[in-house]
Amino acid sequence: MRFLHIVDIVKNGPLCTVCLSFRAKSCSVGTRAMRTRCPAYNISRRRCIVPLLRGHHARGAVVHVKTCASAEMTPWNLNKVMLAQGSVADSSGMSPGLSVPSPLPSMEEFSMALTLKPNAFVGAAAALLATAVATLPSHAQPVAAPERVAPVTLTGKSAPVLDADQADAGGFSAPIAKTPQSITVIGADLLSANGTQSLSSVLKLDASLADAYNTTGYIESLSVRGFLLDQAGNFRRNGLSVSNYAPIALENKDRIEVLKGVAGLQSGVSAPGGLVNYVTKVPLRDAFTTATVAVDQRGGHKAHVDANTNVGALSLRLNVAAENLHPQFDHANGQRQFVSLALATPLSAQTGASVDLEFHRKSQRSVPGLGLLDRNGDGVGETLPSPINPRLNLNNQSWSLPFQATVGAAEVALNHRFNADWSARVAVNGQWSRINDRLAFPDGCSSASTYVYPGLCGNGDVDVYDYRSEGEQRKLASWDLHLDGRFNTAAVAHVTRLGLAGRRTRSDLPPMQTYNYVGTTNVFAPVPLAADGTLSDLNSNSRERALEGYATVQSTLGAQVQSFAGLRVTRLHRASERSDGSRAVAYDQTVSTPWAGLAWTPVTGAMIYGSWGEGAELEVVPNRPTQFVNYGEALPALKSRQVELGAKWQPNARLLVSGALFSIDKPYADDVNTASGLPRRVAGNKVARHRGLELAATGRIDEALSLQASLMLLDATYTRSADPALVGQRVTNVPRAKASLFADYKIAAVRGLALNALASFERGKTALADGSVVLPDAWQLDLGLRYQTQLAGRATLWRLNVENLTNRLYWREAPTTDWGGTYLFPSTPRTLRGSVTIDF
Repeated sequence: MRFLHIVDIVKNGPLCTVCLSFRAKSCSVGTRAMRTRCPAYNISRRRCIVPLLRGHHARGAVVHVKTCASAEMTPWNLNKVMLAQGSVADSSGMSPGLSVPSPLPSMEEFSMALTLKPNAFVGAAAALLATAVATLPSHAQPVAAPERVAPVTLTGKSAPVLDADQADAGGFSAPIAKTPQSITVIGADLLSANGTQSLSSVLKLDASLADAYNTTGYIESLSVRGFLLDQAGNFRRNGLSVSNYAPIALENKDRIEVLKGVAGLQSGVSAPGGLVNYVTKVPLRDAFTTATVAVDQRGGHKAHVDANTNVGALSLRLNVAAENLHPQFDHANGQRQFVSLALATPLSAQTGASVDLEFHRKSQRSVPGLGLLDRNGDGVGETLPSPINPRLNLNNQSWSLPFQATVGAAEVALNHRFNADWSARVAVNGQWSRINDRLAFPDGCSSASTYVYPGLCGNGDVDVYDYRSEGEQRKLASWDLHLDGRFNTAAVAHVTRLGLAGRRTRSDLPPMQTYNYVGTTNVFAPVPLAADGTLSDLNSNSRERALEGYATVQSTLGAQVQSFAGLRVTRLHRASERSDGSRAVAYDQTVSTPWAGLAWTPVTGAMIYGSWGEGAELEVVPNRPTQFVNYGEALPALKSRQVELGAKWQPNARLLVSGALFSIDKPYADDVNTASGLPRRVAGNKVARHRGLELAATGRIDEALSLQASLMLLDATYTRSADPALVGQRVTNVPRAKASLFADYKIAAVRGLALNALASFERGKTALADGSVVLPDAWQLDLGLRYQTQLAGRATLWRLNVENLTNRLYWREAPTTDWGGTYLFPSTPRTLRGSVTIDF
């Protein structure tokens, strides 16, 4: 059984009529009525427990509590209703599953009918049917003459839940619909409904997100609003700094939050595109076990168990997964194992503690990108290869070794409430990884009369290098301490956060790596080559530490106007050196990143806003005396600036429509020629301006139809450069237009049956800086089917997903790397996946 915990409802057990409804809005149609009595009020626990059916078949049900009577009816406080995973957090920041008693509210608060709207992710765990009420104790304390009160309706959310209410990534406690920010939240149920397997698959669900050198068997990355995110600066895990330079497991992720635009206020020194926050699943109050088995048409298969239990006051959440990977590419199979454990417990009535641990191991051959063909013989590729071979893997030599990663993470957090207005949180995390990066790497071509780079020879020839860097170790530790509170000045109410944060990272690579030319192969007719694993190049090790202070405040200036402001100040130290101790360089800088916004609510449910903010990036000139005049020099901070105007509207409580116009100016370091023949790298000598329009609609249209739709139109061009030919050119690998539409429809004629579809479209990605090569329009259609039923008395969910239904083959991205290479990655061909999930 799964239980719905309602805090501070009654003092003495009232007699209630509980109605069970799958689709009806009242107790009159399609319902089952039962009468029960809540247990006598327990001052130590302050709750009435209504047992609920647990199982996917019950999602979307409504529990109607009718005519509850009591001699001493005490109203409930909605802020104290904890509905399993994803409950709306109050200003205390207490983790879901931990409640803190507070003074009881007044009778007036209960004098009207109340509808409980839990957070978006309640649908995955707590929007279930009330049943088995007869199992509750039937006794009650004697009561006086009953007092009739208005009905109370507890409404759960049906899966997939798309209407997220809050997001930690924004840094403000206001709901998403009331903050002057662009934020997307992708929940675990949406990931499951779409059959999402990786971070690159997530990108199809929002038009502002795009690939950035995402390939099978390697670290995934992404761009937001056309800007590549920094793997070290733009990622968070439960609000704490983490490195994204590691494979990401989704099994224990409750949601992925994406803040779009400059994120200097939230993350300090970071790229201006946005911020990604991975939020992990937390322990719930009730015990359950869910087992999933998934397979695909190419022989890939996975088993995943999600279990929750309680030992006294300690709640535990365990996720375990094992998977054999069989992608569409030749000789790119692999395997992975994952385990995570989350624990939570109240230490006192005001304090809660949580621990989160995870371990992930993955081994799989990487699939390198192709390049443009040099058909005109000028030494630069300019022609897209055709036809596209979606199975081609040039890392297919007899000596090719898999990319291997072992990653661990640990987090400890304490939450404490001082009083009704002030609370504090302190959290610490650690992350470590060990990576063996090995690849038969195709790059450039030397078999033509003119050496080709970037690109391949016109006949498909490409040089191959034996690359190996064994035993790379990376460690990160970060912490955050903040105080949340509410106060008034005159007639203005304020909500504030004051915090300190820090992080320390180190990268220790092997003393030597392998990067040796071993011959030439051909993309149309691959050639076996001999390995050369001779250690030939020194590696570089790096260190970084940061100390940050930050403050935010949101103020209610009137009935219709709110202001938002914040500032983060970062003191950063960076150092690096070659693995033999040579070419050492270190620098310290202090940067500040302010942000401000203003919101106006002309009518209930609508908001118009404007915001301005800064982001900061730091760069040091590569410490190579043979390549730069000012080698090893620390450059001044590169400040990005963003202006955004937007509007948000809620036609109903579960649907949010939003639009935003934005302009971001991002400076880059660029090289200027000198008389010595070596260039000088200058900060801010190149500037890109990204101007765009984002439109989105997310949530439930009606009881049957839910959707997540988005559109982005983006003009990303260089406005300044040392190379005049670059000015006015589009930034490569950035779409001019992108659209995404996910829709989920529940079929009324067959209870438990639902269909979903994901359609995506991209246009205008350029592959070369001069804009001469543009990828053809890319569109794709994915379909899904799910059926919720009972199997041997267990709630069972069957899923069938088809990725790329029409089997369209296209070049999905063409990234240019920081070393100047341009690569091509194909779409995934039609892929059929199936899974079954059983609740125990």
